[in-house]
Amino acid sequence: MTITSNRRRFLQGTAAVGGLGALAACGQQSTEEQASQAAEENEQAAEEASELPNTGWERAEYDQVEEGGTLRLAVTQLPSTWNYYHTNGALADLNTILGPCWPGGNIADESGKVVINPDTVVSAEITSEDPQIVTVKYNPDAVWEDGSPITIKDFAAQWKACNGSDEAFQVASTTGWSDIADVRETDDEFTGEIEYSSTFPDWIAYLYPSLPESISSDPTEFNEGYVTTPTPSYGPFKVGDIDQTGEVVTLVRNENWWGQAPKLETIIFSVVSQAQMPSSFANAEIDVIDIADGDTYSQASGRSDAVIQKTNGLTWTHVTLNVAGDDNPLADVKVREALARAINRDAVGQAVVGPLEAPVVPVNNYVFMPGQDGYEDSFEVATGSPLTYDPEAAGALLDEAGWALNGDVREKDGAQLTLSVTVPADVKSNSDRARQIQTDLNAVGFSVELETVPSDAYFNEYVDPGDFKMVTFSWVGTLFPQQSSANLFYPADSGQNYTGLDLDAELGDLAETMQTELDPEARMAASNEFSSIVAGAFSVIPFYATPTIFGVSEGIVNYGAKLFETVDWTTVGFKAA
Repeated sequence: MTITSNRRRFLQGTAAVGGLGALAACGQQSTEEQASQAAEENEQAAEEASELPNTGWERAEYDQVEEGGTLRLAVTQLPSTWNYYHTNGALADLNTILGPCWPGGNIADESGKVVINPDTVVSAEITSEDPQIVTVKYNPDAVWEDGSPITIKDFAAQWKACNGSDEAFQVASTTGWSDIADVRETDDEFTGEIEYSSTFPDWIAYLYPSLPESISSDPTEFNEGYVTTPTPSYGPFKVGDIDQTGEVVTLVRNENWWGQAPKLETIIFSVVSQAQMPSSFANAEIDVIDIADGDTYSQASGRSDAVIQKTNGLTWTHVTLNVAGDDNPLADVKVREALARAINRDAVGQAVVGPLEAPVVPVNNYVFMPGQDGYEDSFEVATGSPLTYDPEAAGALLDEAGWALNGDVREKDGAQLTLSVTVPADVKSNSDRARQIQTDLNAVGFSVELETVPSDAYFNEYVDPGDFKMVTFSWVGTLFPQQSSANLFYPADSGQNYTGLDLDAELGDLAETMQTELDPEARMAASNEFSSIVAGAFSVIPFYATPTIFGVSEGIVNYGAKLFETVDWTTVGFKAA
């Protein structure tokens, strides 16, 4: 699928297993002893993480894969829109479904090296540095699923729709698109030039359209035309059927696919709640499961005809604070910092390590993941000290902010320090994190309630419109962290900035440098300064990064757990006997 600037969000995310129970099981240890032990174990886990592979699936050559067969996969919900570029579209489930339908303009190998995708792009190179111009030639054999050719005009229309110049288009992100100054056809309809308004290091991420001109040229079509209808495929598979009642999407071979024929006959995506997914996998009703908690790991490991795959991962969990609204205590940065220091992140993270038998590494940077080149502790830079669990310091910060303890709950000007965490129903990992947040914050004088909402309405009706005080879910990083990370905090009205906090004056120049600087060291320095400013604002509190852990039916090849590598859907299938 095309790599975009959007960070994908999803409910499941690795989380504390058992929440309160996991901590209570520590017996006679004091809170301080638990925190110290968790910190030591997390440090050890970080070292262990470096030993995991980047790709965990079983490899097989094309001629070693059976012809035919059905791969049965699960998602947690059907999309509320099939347009991935719409503000409601950047969901992990939609990304999963569209993967076999959207090959994109680039592919990545196991190490994360990105090159052009020869199925879609014949050539692409910088032909001018001032201004920066990328000359691209598309594969003339490439067509949309109706047989119409994929041309430069399709990319030009998508650029205009996504660059923010026309507010009628409700886009998830303008990052990257807004840096393009012009797209023009040159020699023929498959050859063109992409001119940038300034230098743009990650130009390879913006080479190829994922939407035809007919969608991208019309705001109504873009916003409303594909709420229940899938956008056109241009990959080896296309959507053959959508069963809204049964909540099943069936992908079939795309007869107009011009590349290597896919081995699989069909791919079925069934909606399965997180609570039901472990039993569905254990009963062999689905072929693959993304494992995020100990109960799931235990059930998946018990299936005799399945294997467990573990790799490094780009997923990180967090709690996002909404600072907007009248009389909102979270508008005060001292309250937000107190909240951050009151949550025992180490204990929450370490609660996963035992059940998953995998390393869980705390995250302290908003651009780079632990182990990535450039990673540093942004909280230490921003505040002079790392973000450690310190209830005493949290209480002192609340005292400074004027919130005095009255019994078990703090008060200020007659109002109690009341907050809530909005939790999607039947998502265990999310509710486990929320309960731990509630317990830790209530211990220092907050009054935190959990508000459970339908999981299929969680993003659309609560997160997206900002109808929450606190939410905890997961972000999935991309191959281009400096492009995708800025969008979560800048600009203030970004479709993926849920904090309500305006840091535009502090972040604007740094974000531009992150997206335009060609010198790697200068770009890295700007990225870390950006991250430290975000850290000092305490509007998103990161928890931990987790490996990718999959349970996979035996015999499935070229698909499963991975960090960077692009799935070649033509080779996915069952190993020939």
